[in-house]
Amino acid sequence: MVSGRAKHPVHDWYAGRASLYASVAGIQEYDEAQIAWMRRYREAWGRDDFKFLVVMLPGYGKILNSGPAGDQESPDAHSWAWMRESQLAALKLPHVGVANTIDLGDAENIHPKDKLPIGQRLALLAQRDAHNRNTLAQGPSLSNVKIRDNKLVIHFEHARGLQTTDGLTPTAFWLADESKQWHRADARIVNETVELTAPGLTTPRYVRYAFAGKPKVNLINVVGLPAYPFRTDRFDP
Repeated sequence: MVSGRAKHPVHDWYAGRASLYASVAGIQEYDEAQIAWMRRYREAWGRDDFKFLVVMLPGYGKILNSGPAGDQESPDAHSWAWMRESQLAALKLPHVGVANTIDLGDAENIHPKDKLPIGQRLALLAQRDAHNRNTLAQGPSLSNVKIRDNKLVIHFEHARGLQTTDGLTPTAFWLADESKQWHRADARIVNETVELTAPGLTTPRYVRYAFAGKPKVNLINVVGLPAYPFRTDRFDP
Protein backbone atom coordinates (compact mmCIF):
# COMPACT_ATOMS: atom_id res chain seq x y z
CA MET A 1 0.00 0.00 0.00
CA VAL A 2 1.26 3.49 -0.83
CA SER A 3 1.52 5.66 2.25
CA GLY A 4 0.64 9.34 2.04
CA ARG A 5 3.45 10.01 4.51
CA ALA A 6 6.10 8.33 2.40
CA LYS A 7 8.80 10.37 0.74
CA HIS A 8 7.40 11.73 -2.51
CA PRO A 9 9.95 12.67 -5.21
CA VAL A 10 7.62 15.07 -7.01
CA HIS A 11 6.78 16.89 -3.79
CA ASP A 12 10.46 17.02 -2.83
CA TRP A 13 11.32 18.47 -6.22
CA TYR A 14 8.62 21.13 -5.94
CA ALA A 15 9.34 22.13 -2.35
CA GLY A 16 11.18 25.39 -1.94
CA ARG A 17 10.48 26.67 -5.45
CA ALA A 18 8.47 29.86 -5.80
CA SER A 19 6.91 28.63 -9.02
CA LEU A 20 7.07 25.40 -10.98
CA TYR A 21 7.01 27.36 -14.22
CA ALA A 22 9.44 30.13 -13.28
CA SER A 23 12.07 29.04 -15.81
CA VAL A 24 12.84 26.43 -18.42
CA ALA A 25 15.69 25.18 -16.24
CA GLY A 26 13.19 24.27 -13.52
CA ILE A 27 10.72 22.77 -15.96
CA GLN A 28 13.40 20.52 -17.43
CA GLU A 29 13.87 18.87 -14.04
CA TYR A 30 10.30 17.60 -14.14
CA ASP A 31 11.13 14.67 -16.41
CA GLU A 32 13.31 12.99 -13.78
CA ALA A 33 10.82 13.76 -11.01
CA GLN A 34 7.95 12.24 -12.99
CA ILE A 35 9.92 9.09 -13.77
CA ALA A 36 10.98 8.75 -10.12
CA TRP A 37 7.34 9.09 -9.05
CA MET A 38 6.26 6.29 -11.40
CA ARG A 39 9.08 4.01 -10.26
CA ARG A 40 8.17 4.65 -6.64
CA TYR A 41 4.58 3.52 -7.15
CA ARG A 42 5.68 0.42 -9.04
CA GLU A 43 8.07 -0.48 -6.26
CA ALA A 44 5.43 0.13 -3.58
CA TRP A 45 2.90 -2.09 -5.33
CA GLY A 46 5.46 -4.67 -6.43
CA ARG A 47 4.33 -4.30 -10.03
CA ASP A 48 6.92 -3.56 -12.71
CA ASP A 49 4.04 -3.48 -15.21
CA PHE A 50 2.00 -0.88 -13.26
CA LYS A 51 0.55 1.22 -16.10
CA PHE A 52 0.42 5.00 -16.29
CA LEU A 53 -1.38 7.36 -18.62
CA VAL A 54 -0.16 10.95 -18.83
CA VAL A 55 -2.19 13.84 -20.23
CA MET A 56 0.06 16.27 -22.05
CA LEU A 57 -0.52 19.93 -21.28
CA PRO A 58 -2.72 21.48 -23.98
CA GLY A 59 -2.06 24.59 -26.00
CA TYR A 60 -1.64 27.64 -23.77
CA GLY A 61 -0.30 31.05 -24.71
CA LYS A 62 1.62 32.03 -21.58
CA ILE A 63 5.26 32.98 -22.23
CA LEU A 64 7.85 32.79 -19.44
CA ASN A 65 10.15 35.71 -18.70
CA SER A 66 13.24 33.51 -18.47
CA GLY A 67 14.02 33.43 -22.18
CA PRO A 68 13.70 35.17 -25.54
CA ALA A 69 10.64 37.28 -26.13
CA GLY A 70 8.06 35.81 -28.45
CA ASP A 71 4.41 35.10 -29.02
CA GLN A 72 2.37 31.96 -28.47
CA GLU A 73 3.54 30.46 -31.79
CA SER A 74 7.23 31.27 -31.37
CA PRO A 75 9.44 28.14 -31.35
CA ASP A 76 12.20 29.65 -29.22
CA ALA A 77 10.19 31.54 -26.60
CA HIS A 78 10.16 29.93 -23.16
CA SER A 79 6.69 28.44 -22.99
CA TRP A 80 4.86 25.32 -21.89
CA ALA A 81 6.41 23.52 -24.86
CA TRP A 82 9.30 22.69 -22.55
CA MET A 83 6.98 21.13 -19.97
CA ARG A 84 5.39 18.98 -22.67
CA GLU A 85 8.86 17.76 -23.60
CA SER A 86 9.46 16.83 -19.96
CA GLN A 87 6.14 14.99 -19.83
CA LEU A 88 7.02 12.99 -22.95
CA ALA A 89 10.18 11.81 -21.20
CA ALA A 90 7.92 9.40 -19.28
CA LEU A 91 7.89 7.26 -22.43
CA LYS A 92 11.41 6.17 -21.53
CA LEU A 93 9.68 3.77 -19.14
CA PRO A 94 7.68 0.75 -20.35
CA HIS A 95 3.90 0.58 -19.86
CA VAL A 96 3.41 4.35 -20.11
CA GLY A 97 1.19 6.25 -22.56
CA VAL A 98 0.94 10.00 -23.17
CA ALA A 99 -2.26 11.50 -24.55
CA ASN A 100 -1.42 14.36 -26.91
CA THR A 101 -3.59 17.46 -26.43
CA ILE A 102 -1.51 19.99 -28.38
CA ASP A 103 -4.52 20.79 -30.60
CA LEU A 104 -6.74 21.56 -27.61
CA GLY A 105 -6.71 24.24 -24.95
CA ASP A 106 -7.13 28.00 -25.06
CA ALA A 107 -4.58 30.78 -25.41
CA GLU A 108 -5.81 32.34 -22.14
CA ASN A 109 -7.05 29.28 -20.24
CA ILE A 110 -4.96 26.19 -19.55
CA HIS A 111 -8.07 24.11 -18.77
CA PRO A 112 -9.89 23.05 -21.97
CA LYS A 113 -13.64 23.38 -21.58
CA ASP A 114 -14.26 20.34 -23.75
CA LYS A 115 -12.85 17.32 -21.89
CA LEU A 116 -14.39 14.70 -24.19
CA PRO A 117 -11.47 14.46 -26.67
CA ILE A 118 -9.06 13.97 -23.78
CA GLY A 119 -11.11 11.13 -22.36
CA GLN A 120 -11.42 9.51 -25.77
CA ARG A 121 -7.67 9.62 -26.34
CA LEU A 122 -6.99 8.16 -22.90
CA ALA A 123 -9.49 5.40 -23.63
CA LEU A 124 -7.64 4.48 -26.84
CA LEU A 125 -4.36 4.25 -24.95
CA ALA A 126 -6.01 2.10 -22.28
CA GLN A 127 -7.45 -0.22 -24.92
CA ARG A 128 -3.98 -0.69 -26.38
CA ASP A 129 -1.91 -0.85 -23.21
CA ALA A 130 -4.23 -2.38 -20.61
CA HIS A 131 -6.47 -4.54 -22.80
CA ASN A 132 -3.88 -5.46 -25.43
CA ARG A 133 -6.08 -4.47 -28.36
CA ASN A 134 -4.58 -3.76 -31.75
CA THR A 135 -5.66 -0.12 -31.64
CA LEU A 136 -4.09 2.90 -33.32
CA ALA A 137 -3.98 4.86 -30.08
CA GLN A 138 -1.65 7.75 -30.75
CA GLY A 139 -0.89 10.31 -33.38
CA PRO A 140 2.20 10.58 -35.57
CA SER A 141 5.42 10.77 -33.56
CA LEU A 142 8.94 11.49 -34.73
CA SER A 143 10.91 8.50 -35.97
CA ASN A 144 13.89 10.10 -37.72
CA VAL A 145 14.95 13.00 -39.90
CA LYS A 146 16.80 12.79 -43.22
CA ILE A 147 18.71 15.68 -44.77
CA ARG A 148 18.34 15.94 -48.56
CA ASP A 149 20.05 18.92 -50.17
CA ASN A 150 18.16 21.99 -48.91
CA LYS A 151 15.29 20.07 -47.30
CA LEU A 152 14.59 17.92 -44.27
CA VAL A 153 12.39 14.84 -44.55
CA ILE A 154 10.53 13.91 -41.38
CA HIS A 155 9.67 10.23 -40.88
CA PHE A 156 6.98 9.30 -38.36
CA GLU A 157 5.64 6.33 -36.48
CA HIS A 158 1.87 5.85 -36.18
CA ALA A 159 1.45 7.90 -39.36
CA ARG A 160 -0.95 5.74 -41.37
CA GLY A 161 -3.14 8.01 -43.48
CA LEU A 162 -1.05 11.09 -42.73
CA GLN A 163 -3.12 14.17 -43.57
CA THR A 164 -4.24 17.56 -42.31
CA THR A 165 -7.50 18.49 -40.65
CA ASP A 166 -8.25 21.22 -43.17
CA GLY A 167 -6.81 19.76 -46.37
CA LEU A 168 -4.11 22.45 -46.45
CA THR A 169 -0.36 22.03 -46.04
CA PRO A 170 0.97 21.13 -42.57
CA THR A 171 1.61 24.00 -40.20
CA ALA A 172 3.74 24.68 -37.09
CA PHE A 173 7.03 23.43 -38.56
CA TRP A 174 10.16 25.57 -38.12
CA LEU A 175 13.67 25.05 -39.50
CA ALA A 176 17.11 26.30 -38.49
CA ASP A 177 20.67 25.90 -39.67
CA GLU A 178 23.81 25.91 -37.49
CA SER A 179 22.95 29.45 -36.34
CA LYS A 180 19.77 28.13 -34.70
CA GLN A 181 17.80 31.08 -36.00
CA TRP A 182 14.32 29.71 -36.63
CA HIS A 183 12.48 30.12 -39.94
CA ARG A 184 8.86 29.16 -40.58
CA ALA A 185 8.96 26.11 -42.84
CA ASP A 186 7.05 25.24 -45.99
CA ALA A 187 5.77 21.70 -45.52
CA ARG A 188 4.23 19.08 -47.75
CA ILE A 189 3.06 15.54 -47.07
CA VAL A 190 4.66 12.77 -49.13
CA ASN A 191 3.09 9.41 -48.23
CA GLU A 192 3.85 9.06 -44.49
CA THR A 193 6.57 11.71 -44.38
CA VAL A 194 6.67 15.49 -44.34
CA GLU A 195 9.19 17.37 -46.49
CA LEU A 196 10.35 20.75 -45.21
CA THR A 197 12.08 23.72 -46.78
CA ALA A 198 12.39 27.37 -45.80
CA PRO A 199 12.95 30.36 -48.07
CA GLY A 200 16.55 31.55 -47.84
CA LEU A 201 17.68 28.54 -45.77
CA THR A 202 20.11 26.49 -47.85
CA THR A 203 21.51 24.14 -45.21
CA PRO A 204 18.74 23.26 -42.73
CA ARG A 205 19.79 21.05 -39.85
CA TYR A 206 17.20 21.32 -37.07
CA VAL A 207 13.43 21.17 -36.96
CA ARG A 208 10.88 22.05 -34.32
CA TYR A 209 7.27 20.99 -34.67
CA ALA A 210 4.47 22.49 -32.55
CA PHE A 211 7.14 23.47 -30.05
CA ALA A 212 5.38 26.60 -28.84
CA GLY A 213 2.91 27.71 -26.23
CA LYS A 214 -0.17 27.63 -28.46
CA PRO A 215 0.84 26.49 -31.95
CA LYS A 216 -1.63 26.27 -34.81
CA VAL A 217 -1.50 22.58 -35.75
CA ASN A 218 -3.34 20.52 -38.34
CA LEU A 219 -1.29 17.33 -38.85
CA ILE A 220 -3.12 14.09 -37.98
CA ASN A 221 -3.23 10.40 -38.90
CA VAL A 222 -6.08 8.35 -40.33
CA VAL A 223 -8.01 8.21 -37.03
CA GLY A 224 -7.71 11.94 -36.44
CA LEU A 225 -5.07 11.89 -33.70
CA PRO A 226 -2.67 14.85 -33.76
CA ALA A 227 1.08 14.64 -34.32
CA TYR A 228 3.22 14.94 -31.19
CA PRO A 229 5.39 18.03 -30.66
CA PHE A 230 9.14 17.56 -31.00
CA ARG A 231 12.45 19.31 -31.53
CA THR A 232 15.62 17.80 -32.97
CA ASP A 233 18.10 20.37 -31.68
CA ARG A 234 17.96 18.68 -28.26
CA PHE A 235 19.93 15.77 -29.73
CA ASP A 236 22.80 17.96 -30.90
CA PRO A 237 26.08 16.76 -29.33
